[in-house]
Amino acid sequence: MTTLFTRPDAGLRLPLFTEPVLESWNAADHPDQLRLNAYLASVADQLQVKEWDQHSLRAVELIVGLPASSPLDRGGRDLDNYLYPLVKHLDARRIAAAFGRKVHQHGSTIAVADAVPADEPDTPALLRVRTHVSAESIAWKQAIHQACHNAVTAPLPPGPLALQLVFGVSSSRNWAALWKPAIDSLGAVLGMPNPARPFRPDDDRIVELSLHRHTDDALGHDVIIEAWWQPAHLSTYSDG
Repeated sequence: MTTLFTRPDAGLRLPLFTEPVLESWNAADHPDQLRLNAYLASVADQLQVKEWDQHSLRAVELIVGLPASSPLDRGGRDLDNYLYPLVKHLDARRIAAAFGRKVHQHGSTIAVADAVPADEPDTPALLRVRTHVSAESIAWKQAIHQACHNAVTAPLPPGPLALQLVFGVSSSRNWAALWKPAIDSLGAVLGMPNPARPFRPDDDRIVELSLHRHTDDALGHDVIIEAWWQPAHLSTYSDG
């Protein structure tokens, strides 16, 4: 099933006018929500989204720059919570791949390019699961959680991680809405501070996140998820 896309070329990175803002679940008039909306509008204007070809698929990369005093692998700065509102605002149907990184550097950048297929991965997926139930149900998370538990004997040692996910979905599916519940179900790999709350893993330890969409209308309501993960060396994530 695997479909991967290449990361936008580094030469396309633009310094963001406004620092990235995390997803907010507050009311529409809450200051956090207003700040998020202002940020998204600024990014759309900077990327000239209104001039995009409506029929082309895109890949987007967000690099979140943090000061050296801020840890990259803790502190609640989940990369999916940076990427989701951005891709939702850009229209997830037009985004085939989304990449995020947290690095120690001054300022943050964004890059968008046509979605270009990449080579097949060198190794088979460490996790592959096909779900048959509603993605909005707890059973969907439980299916991924169990598959992840079956794939590993213990969580990876503490420290930063790189995670790559491929979502096999039909063209009618809002694939971006699957990111958070899928990642929340990977506690067997990411670690769970409280085993009684298995869907609250240590996902802020992800310092590099790659998300790809594989479209297959034969899947109907089913979803196939493939995942790869590995420890990340923080020296790679300094100075962009």
